Amino acid sequence: MAVTTSTNDVELRAVTKRFDDVIAVDSIDLFVRKGEFLSLLGPSGCGKTTTLRLIAGFEQPDEGEILIAGEEVAGLPPYKRDVNTVFQSYALFPHLTVLHNVAYGLKQRGLRRPAREEKAREALALVRLEQLERRKPRQLSGGQQQRVAAARALVSRPEIVFADEPTGNLDSRASQELLTFLKAAVTDRGQTIVMVTHDPVGASYANRIVFLADGQIVDEMRDPTAERVLDRMKSLEA
Repeated sequence: MAVTTSTNDVELRAVTKRFDDVIAVDSIDLFVRKGEFLSLLGPSGCGKTTTLRLIAGFEQPDEGEILIAGEEVAGLPPYKRDVNTVFQSYALFPHLTVLHNVAYGLKQRGLRRPAREEKAREALALVRLEQLERRKPRQLSGGQQQRVAAARALVSRPEIVFADEPTGNLDSRASQELLTFLKAAVTDRGQTIVMVTHDPVGASYANRIVFLADGQIVDEMRDPTAERVLDRMKSLEA
């Protein structure tokens, strides 16, 4: 059951999403507190990605309410919500430098060049890539590209940052680095982050994990550790 709206950045109330005769999300209630790093964890087909897409605005619910910062957003497209997404595919502009990739969204918002480059450098410093600001994406490793994508999502300080399987294309070391930087954004900046993953170890970087199965929330865990999460996943799959 969701708590009072004033403490939450996100609330889902009895939200259902169907694709033809398949119920992908089945009347779930979910809340995300301000400044929380929440991970949605579960096997393929459990509804976690659809839940993320519903909050972000890439999908619309068939039933129920979705609130961001206390306001109903069901029906609004992504660009009308104060959110950004870190995609698994990086989605960087190959012809732009690292700095200009991060600053791109600020340019679209009309921020003047000196101000947007200053903010972009601050975001790159958060992910420790400020020394690579003049490089193009092709000159970076996969882990570095994903950190640039994270900086781009964080630079405008949106209400919420979504991370959709952000470590799916990364090796273990690069995954740990990216998740450490996302956790720092929560700790140091009070950012709210919602991450979808199928990786129990990656999910353990979050403050709280919500476990999904068959389109429903089946459990949650606060202050998780990798060992506890792995044990819980085994019990859910048994």
